[in-house]
Amino acid sequence: MNINLSLQSEIPTYEQIKTQIKAQILSGELAPNAPLTSMRQLARDLRVSVITTTRAYSDLEAEGLIYTLQGRGSFVKCDPETVRQQYLHAIDESLRTVIEKGTAAGLDLEQIQNRLEELFHEQCH
Repeated sequence: MNINLSLQSEIPTYEQIKTQIKAQILSGELAPNAPLTSMRQLARDLRVSVITTTRAYSDLEAEGLIYTLQGRGSFVKCDPETVRQQYLHAIDESLRTVIEKGTAAGLDLEQIQNRLEELFHEQCH
């Protein structure tokens, strides 16, 4: 498991950890039932508090990406395609809401797309 943290980032450390592990699960780099580095070991490796790694793992478990067995550790829960399909469904639902609200505000498709591109660039940079 490879995680790189940016100390200059506005994104909280636990969120950076969570996002990178999630990406590795969705890409298939971490296979179903693969063990994850223990929270304590990951905290030592990244030089962060155990609270930080616990938060990241807890969020991943809440999202259904990992599971924890008492005394055994945390593991990748399911195959990436299943998780990807769940995300695509959630995206579709969110976009339907965006379309409804955008058209109610008098925006056309191009204006909605432009707004989405602006927000995408803000989020990713």
